Amino acid sequence: MKRKGCTLTPEEFHEKVNIVFHDKESLIYDEIHSDLKNSLQEQVNLLISDLFNYGYSISEKINMLDIGCGTGLSTEYILNSDLKPFIENITMLDSSEKMLDKAKARAKNWNTSTKFQKGYITEVNEKFDLVIICSVLHHIPDLKDFLDQLDQLINPNGILIHLQDPNADYLDDEIYRQRLAVIEKMHISRNRKKKHIKDFIPKSIRNSLSRLRGRKNYIDLINDQLLKEKIITKRMSADEIWSVTDIHVRTKENPFTNGISLNFLKHQLKNFKLVKQRSYGFYGSLKSDLDDDLKKEEEKLIESNEFNGRNLSCIWMKKM
Repeated sequence: MKRKGCTLTPEEFHEKVNIVFHDKESLIYDEIHSDLKNSLQEQVNLLISDLFNYGYSISEKINMLDIGCGTGLSTEYILNSDLKPFIENITMLDSSEKMLDKAKARAKNWNTSTKFQKGYITEVNEKFDLVIICSVLHHIPDLKDFLDQLDQLINPNGILIHLQDPNADYLDDEIYRQRLAVIEKMHISRNRKKKHIKDFIPKSIRNSLSRLRGRKNYIDLINDQLLKEKIITKRMSADEIWSVTDIHVRTKENPFTNGISLNFLKHQLKNFKLVKQRSYGFYGSLKSDLDDDLKKEEEKLIESNEFNGRNLSCIWMKKM
């Protein structure tokens, strides 16, 4: 904040950057995260199967909440699962108006009663039978407070699903590191090439030249808005922005955070029973980004329910 000329409180700074980031990212979110579709649908399907295998029975229609709903992808994964016939009402919650606009467009195809709320869980006054949180926990600065608030929103015997969380307990696992080394060697081998003159120009200068030519990426647009709102006085790099928005994800600017720990979640979610823990991204990427041979290895590891992948997904049931 000091380097970028920001005079807000850390809480205000985080909120402002987070909203601007997701407003601008909404324009390209589905495009840049197209790799999510198969992996996250698979994880949702597995978790729902785990739930029914656990003995979960549904006596009434489900009132569902999607926290940090983004463009509506995670709710669509739920509606593509075996829970679809039981869901009666959906509330889509996000702090970004632009993300909610994208979700509204997607929801037109759902044929399910859906309402949209801009804001945070502190502003939600209902109780829910199912809450899904996808790719959200790593954005929350105070996870303890967030999980305490979340507890208040879920009915007894209600379900909590979260996924696409950085798997803190295994990011330094030796076997996981060995898999990353395999990917890195493959990447280096494939990208050996003669350097072009542009490769000798620092990236910051290349980005400045692109902006002068009117070729702005979404990081440029984020900076434009932050400068316009006088939140900062100097542009932020992509890593600097991500170190603020993805506060529990390791970046060059924030190498000390460890992600989301299941042990921490177990401690905080005292009123919940862990139905199933799962992991994926065993080679540091989602399945769609892997070669065929590694895809098969990823599938085997998912099938055997190994825990040492990049990402964590879980399903919980609130105690009666």
